[in-house]
Amino acid sequence: MSITARRFFHAGHQATSIEVEDKFFTDLRTRNATFKRTASDRFRDLDELCLKSFANAEASIGEVLDIGISSGSTTVALSDRLRAAGHSGRVVGTDIAIEGRLVKAFPGVHVLTDDAGHPLQYDLMGRVLRPWGRRADYATGMVMVRAAANRWIGDRVQRSVQRGERNGNAVRLISPRAKNHPYVQIERNDIFVDTHGYHDRFGFIRAANILNRGYFEEAALKRAIANIVTYMTGPGSYLLIARSTKGRHVATLFQVSANGRYMDVVDRSCGGSEVEWLVLEAKLPEKWAR
Repeated sequence: MSITARRFFHAGHQATSIEVEDKFFTDLRTRNATFKRTASDRFRDLDELCLKSFANAEASIGEVLDIGISSGSTTVALSDRLRAAGHSGRVVGTDIAIEGRLVKAFPGVHVLTDDAGHPLQYDLMGRVLRPWGRRADYATGMVMVRAAANRWIGDRVQRSVQRGERNGNAVRLISPRAKNHPYVQIERNDIFVDTHGYHDRFGFIRAANILNRGYFEEAALKRAIANIVTYMTGPGSYLLIARSTKGRHVATLFQVSANGRYMDVVDRSCGGSEVEWLVLEAKLPEKWAR
C-alpha cells in the first residue's frame, strides 16, 4: 500500500525506504494523464552506455541537464555515476510538475494536488485513495467511490487552489534524496519554452521518457528539440533521447560534430530513438560552425 502524502512530506517523519518512495511517486497521475512512475536506478544501462562513450572519447563532462525527471530519483543515480567515473556530477534536473500543495479538505480528509489544484492523491483518515481509476475498479465497485471523491472532494479543492486561497501547505513533488543531494539542483522548467539561462551551458543533456510520439505531435517535438540544442555547449557535447517501452530502453546518443555543423549518432540502444531523425535534422546554432 502506498504511503499518504501527509506522512511522506511530514517534516518529522523518518525517511522512507527507496521502495516506499518509488511506490509513492509511481501512484501519482498528473493532469496531462502521465504518471510520475519511477524506479530509482532504472536507467543504469543507459548511464553505462553514455559513460562508455565518454570514456572512449576521453571526454570530461561538466554540467548536465536532465529533462523530465519525474521524482528525481534517476537524476541522483546519474549524478552519482558520473562522479564515480571522474566527471563533475553537477546535474540540473527539470520537470514541469515540481510544485504541489497538501490541502485539508475536511476533518480527516487531505488532498495532494499539483500547482493547478489537480488532485494527485486522497488521504481518507490515513488511507490512500487514488483519483485515477483502473479496469478492476468496475469489478470491485471502486469506480463509484473514486467518482464520488473526485466530484465532492477533488473538484472542491481544485477550485479553491485556482481561486488562490491559501489553504494547505506547499510541497515539492520530488524525492528527498534529490532535494538534499549536494550535486543535484531541481528546477521547474517547460521544455517548450526557450530558457535563455540554459543557453550554451550543458555538456550532456538527457531527455528520457519525454520526447516521444505518444505524448506530442511532430511540431511540438521539433520545438522542444530546437530549444534543447541551444542548451548544449557546442562541438563535442552530447544528447541522449530515450524512451522506456515493453521493459526496455529505446535510445540514441548524439554528439555535436567537431565542426559544429551537424549531429553525429554515437550509439544506440534497442535500435535507436523514434525521434532520432528529428534530432539529425535539427538546425544547429551558426556560431558553432568551424
